[in-house]
Amino acid sequence: MQASPDIVAIQVTPQPVVLDTGEVALRIEVSTANATRLRGRLLSPDGTRVPLEFAAQPPPCDWLATHTLRPADPEGTWQVEARAGRATAVYEFDVDRRGAKAEARFESFDAEPRQVTRGDLIRLVGRLELVKNGASGPAAGLTVVIAFQEQETCGRRELAGAVTDDLGRFVAQAPVMESGEWRAEVRSGREVIGAVSAAVFVEATAEQRYATRLDYAVRRAGGSTVHSGRLRGKPGASWEGLGNQRIWVFYRKPGAPSGAFNSVDKSTLTRDNPILSKGRFELRTGSKSGGAWRVQYFGTNLAAGVVSDAKPAP
Repeated sequence: MQASPDIVAIQVTPQPVVLDTGEVALRIEVSTANATRLRGRLLSPDGTRVPLEFAAQPPPCDWLATHTLRPADPEGTWQVEARAGRATAVYEFDVDRRGAKAEARFESFDAEPRQVTRGDLIRLVGRLELVKNGASGPAAGLTVVIAFQEQETCGRRELAGAVTDDLGRFVAQAPVMESGEWRAEVRSGREVIGAVSAAVFVEATAEQRYATRLDYAVRRAGGSTVHSGRLRGKPGASWEGLGNQRIWVFYRKPGAPSGAFNSVDKSTLTRDNPILSKGRFELRTGSKSGGAWRVQYFGTNLAAGVVSDAKPAP
């Protein structure tokens, strides 16, 4: 029996989308699994629906549609809707108009180190400024999202965040899963047009690693969501609990592509005491309405990383 189609990721370029005196050519790419046809449309903030004609292209983003925005088109939040068989997914992006708002701009962005063992943390640093009417100054108090795109994949995942200081500087840490490109993003707001930094490539290195597995359950407790489970590994002939290992929590919004799990910037260490069931973990996050949760272990130079099954938000 043929597997059902799935929409894994959607990405739109350029980002951010800024209307000025000329036209803006949008490139809308989608990654799918088991899909032989893809349909889609754009939904503008004023309710206009524009059909999209997707054409197959080489992977990792295996479908492409284009659309031209004109200076008179409405600013605000736009949506891409994609459908393959019974699978549907929605991706939102903002369109701004130059002139009324200050514009964020990345003066610098870097990842330290550029080569790291899988599962280790890297340090991501940068600086932002605001530009308006030809004048520039530090961008203080802006939220920066750290996004990652693995080699030969489509779409980015948000893995960390930070807030700029009075000089526009920010520092964040994030776990390295595979080799790929990192970049920093500032989303548009009522007073600021967002920006995207240049991408920085980080190589993930590791020797042959032993297998791991991850049990995971999620439940609601009052106004919180409780995530619990156990991490096991097989360094020898049998499975055993792995203690003092970091587990990260990810969330996917309702209707988002199946691969769009983003970090909620929460993690915990597994228990290291055999009496308390070595390898067990539990932590709380805020509650969500709909969507799905999952947890991930990024591994070490000895132990392979592993991703849990997705669980519906309770």
